[in-house]
Amino acid sequence: MPLLKNTSINASIYFLALIGTIVAQLNGLVQLQYVCKPLLMLVLSSWFYFNSRRVGDRFTLLIQAGLFFAWVGDVILMFADRDPFFFLVGLGAFFMTQLCYTFAFAHNIAENHAGPGVFVSWLIAAGIVTFSFFYGWTLLPMIEETIMLPVIFYLVAITAMGVAAAFRYRRTFPLSFLLVLVGALLFITSDAILASDRFVRHLDHASWSIMLTYGIGQFMIAAGCLTHVLDPDEIRRKAVLTT
Repeated sequence: MPLLKNTSINASIYFLALIGTIVAQLNGLVQLQYVCKPLLMLVLSSWFYFNSRRVGDRFTLLIQAGLFFAWVGDVILMFADRDPFFFLVGLGAFFMTQLCYTFAFAHNIAENHAGPGVFVSWLIAAGIVTFSFFYGWTLLPMIEETIMLPVIFYLVAITAMGVAAAFRYRRTFPLSFLLVLVGALLFITSDAILASDRFVRHLDHASWSIMLTYGIGQFMIAAGCLTHVLDPDEIRRKAVLTT
């Protein structure tokens, strides 16, 4: 298998970069962070692209766009401590990531009719919305008015991403659904820790837990989406629809 498509090699590089980023943040190794953190989404995006390009469609294009905006957000947030403006720009980049993922999952849902497990989707979605509502209710009073609106938009976007992931139940293959849902929940967890640490109170574990949950979450989302598009049944279904 070509290097750029090899899952074992790319996953190893990705998680080494993730560990390097966490070590850099824990020890103030700025140069190491400048190398490792931008590498995360570059590796993940390249691996996703070279494995999905032969079956590329709107779904894969949206995931690819989401990974690109995540890379932009990762790079910009490295400088958030220097100027609060960088935090807002990074927030905007990740807002675009959430929108891309949400539209991708919605496209996936629209292609497949609801199955008998729709109640499970509603149950998971209700849990995500409930968490977001009460978390936002606690968080927003702590935020300055100048950035409250962007934070609200972001909270809505990441909630929508989680809800869309929940509604893929029985509309995709079980492994794909599980990987994407858990990845989305980890992404939400990462952002919740980040917001709590920045706006509510300092969290001792934030220096490593934000990146750990984010990095694993992003990998699981990308892997879950690849599982969906590369499944033999899905490839045959698309072949039938295009003939």
